[in-house]
Amino acid sequence: MTELSWRPATKADRALLQGFTCTESAPRPPGSRRPLPHPRPWEVDVQTWFRGGDALADAYDDAARGGRLLLGFAGGDLAVCASHARLNHPGVETPLRRMLEWDGPIRDLKALAVACSHRRCGGLVADEAMEHTLGGMLTDESDLPTLVISRIDPRNRASEKFASRHGFELIDDLPRPDQHRNWFTVIEVD
Repeated sequence: MTELSWRPATKADRALLQGFTCTESAPRPPGSRRPLPHPRPWEVDVQTWFRGGDALADAYDDAARGGRLLLGFAGGDLAVCASHARLNHPGVETPLRRMLEWDGPIRDLKALAVACSHRRCGGLVADEAMEHTLGGMLTDESDLPTLVISRIDPRNRASEKFASRHGFELIDDLPRPDQHRNWFTVIEVD
């Protein structure tokens, strides 16, 4: 298994995050300067969120609620970015608690992305990143059973399979065309 070293991001990591690449460039037709539409726009959205400083700003805004932006390094290279926080959105939280009959803590897994240079390792880097991130959520919630939600673009079948492999289940299957589908899992200390 790939061994990643982890640390929380700080404001000093802004330049490092601006160079984080978790998707390939859009293809260009021969002889054209303009790229074609990106085949995986959801990856562009996540990369833009990490690179543009929004992930770092969210982590600082969410710090009082245990918000984290975690950086995972392999051999000194930034290999993974992961962001999560305690859910604090009554419009989502209240119906979710009713639907799932849940009264414990709820964490929002905002994004988890593996750098292109660390992909194609049989999912080992992504698996370690998910395990580390979920384990950190449990620690943040004092080892209480914790409901974790995440939103995944319905065109992103690879992430849906990845989430399923880590115990996430689909909550709703009928989003509007511009919406992500909601997934959840409950994590507990073994």
